[in-house]
Amino acid sequence: MAFLNDRKILVVEDDQYEITNIKKILGQISGNFRIVETVSQAFDALSREAFDLLLSDLHIETKAGFERPDGLKVIAFARQQQPNLVIVANSSDPRSDIWNEALAAGAQHFIRKPLTKADELIIAFNLAKERKTLISSKNEKRTVRKSSYAHYLEQYPEGVVFDRLDMQRAQGLAKKHSIPAVLFGETGTGKEEFARLVHRLRIRQEGEIPFIAVNCATITEGLAESLLFGHRKGSFTGAHETTTGYIAEADAGILFLDEIHALDLKIQQKLLRALNDGTFNRLGETRTYTSRFQLICATTKDLDDEAEAGRFLLDLRGRISGIDIQMKPLRERKEHIPALSALFLIKRGIHLEADHFELLCRRLSEYYWRTNIRQLIKVLDAWLIRCDFEDLSLHPDHLPIIKGMTAPGGDVTRRGETGNNCSAADIHRLIDRAIADDINLEICIAEVEKVVIEAAVSRHKTLGAAADALGMARSTFDARRKKLGLL
Repeated sequence: MAFLNDRKILVVEDDQYEITNIKKILGQISGNFRIVETVSQAFDALSREAFDLLLSDLHIETKAGFERPDGLKVIAFARQQQPNLVIVANSSDPRSDIWNEALAAGAQHFIRKPLTKADELIIAFNLAKERKTLISSKNEKRTVRKSSYAHYLEQYPEGVVFDRLDMQRAQGLAKKHSIPAVLFGETGTGKEEFARLVHRLRIRQEGEIPFIAVNCATITEGLAESLLFGHRKGSFTGAHETTTGYIAEADAGILFLDEIHALDLKIQQKLLRALNDGTFNRLGETRTYTSRFQLICATTKDLDDEAEAGRFLLDLRGRISGIDIQMKPLRERKEHIPALSALFLIKRGIHLEADHFELLCRRLSEYYWRTNIRQLIKVLDAWLIRCDFEDLSLHPDHLPIIKGMTAPGGDVTRRGETGNNCSAADIHRLIDRAIADDINLEICIAEVEKVVIEAAVSRHKTLGAAADALGMARSTFDARRKKLGLL
């Protein structure tokens, strides 16, 4: 129990029965704890305060066993924001693999609900701490004293990777709070990270201000008005208490509306009024409330096209057009992959040899990245987990390859420019298979030869030049191509 003395604990739990249990248990262990009930509240707390321990339910606003656990997002965010956190996940989810999902997200231990005894929570936190220490010890054995990529932390001191123009835009939005912004781009391009950057910059200038993040695509039409604007107790079935709503909570701060195009037209109209004069009504009330906030919204759609099609209010499109920012997909900004990879490794205390880091960046640059930075981070996390669980060296050769890393309709080619069917991803998978199981050596060699020869042909203007580059006589080169079916 000594480990828990004076430790600050964050609890993420939405079930009132569990909250009552946890309050009793933590009252016996430590009085220094805070309980939040939503994902957005957890994100806000982790952004503003430093904690030592995290106990997070895996299904905060989703149903155990049936929906993707949103608590995994909390754990991943906590690990990114506060790498030293000791994290325990808990759930009543009946699935047997829920433990592995929690570990993959960044938890160090998992316990089943319901929690009834202080001892089991103490044991869980101690086991989590021991596992975290063990993982850190393993990582230290893989590291060198000083990494060759530490300079990226100086180059990107905010911990996010944007080009100079986007950084200037963020600084401008932090200074002029009346200006809204619309962030356009594919999923995973860093739209919410940009909004949170503006929030951090404003905090330095003004002190603590709220940051309320809402994913409009995940709230149903029937709940959207209540969640955004609040409701009076008894205004509809299930309204057991009066709520303030996200609009009111964002007063004097930032309201980030992700996937704003998903809002119903009725809600768009009410939002437009709040943006015009700061006033709004709670559901079931006639009283007028006021909230002044900076709106930063994000979308994967073209809002002008949506307005033309009648799915988005033209007046609202005009009202939020303070500054439009196009967030490029990762495949169009591959020069940022070394910085993104370096910051990921630095945050987790991983230091690779210079040649291994360069090889890792080259490998990562070969892929398409359908869900962009978000997917890159998940793959790097999976790489660390695989090497840890399988006791492998932290080498780029052990990087997992998943379908989403490749372009739609096919695998990405090495260098991304060969224009043929050879695939570096296929070769990586083939080698992984060969390491794990017996496979015909001639087949392995032939597949590697195909990739190498086709890549050489694509790089050189003539077959003779390609043969010379590979150190082969032209006759041998042609014979090899014929044998491999490349002629």
